Amino acid sequence: MKLFKIIIFFLFSTFVYGQNTLPNMEEEIIINDSLIAKPGERYIDGIKIGLEKIIIHENNIKEIKVYKGESAKIYSGAIGATIIERKKKYEFVLLSKFIADLKSGNKKLKNEKNIEVILNEILIEKPEEYKIELNPEMKITIQNYSDDGIYHGGKENKPKTQIIIGTKK
Repeated sequence: MKLFKIIIFFLFSTFVYGQNTLPNMEEEIIINDSLIAKPGERYIDGIKIGLEKIIIHENNIKEIKVYKGESAKIYSGAIGATIIERKKKYEFVLLSKFIADLKSGNKKLKNEKNIEVILNEILIEKPEEYKIELNPEMKITIQNYSDDGIYHGGKENKPKTQIIIGTKK
């Protein structure tokens, strides 16, 4: 019976302790005198952003750091704040605006309705959801493509216009 009480006590204390195993997601993480972040937040050059659909040229990344708060000393799974510092502060624009500006300055693209956008070898279906850094090092290729490969003017396959953007080395 005594062993049973000890086991129950041990299980209960483990259960109670286990209720508080998640890090505090409202914890303030002090980055510097002018920037205080919360776990899971992301910043580029000190400006809070949603990083999922932001395209930065990899040559322009100076430093990426993850800062964790005090809870990281207790919880191994603590989430930090991500800080990205760029070498040069180029403007970000919506990818859809970038494509529209590219079309307006190109006679062949101006009247195209269905343009595929490929960014770093990934087909982008909703360019209005992405922001891209206007870095002069990005590479842009415009080509006509068909399901059979590069379009060479044949009538048997319908060409698609593709804008291919590369932001990698």
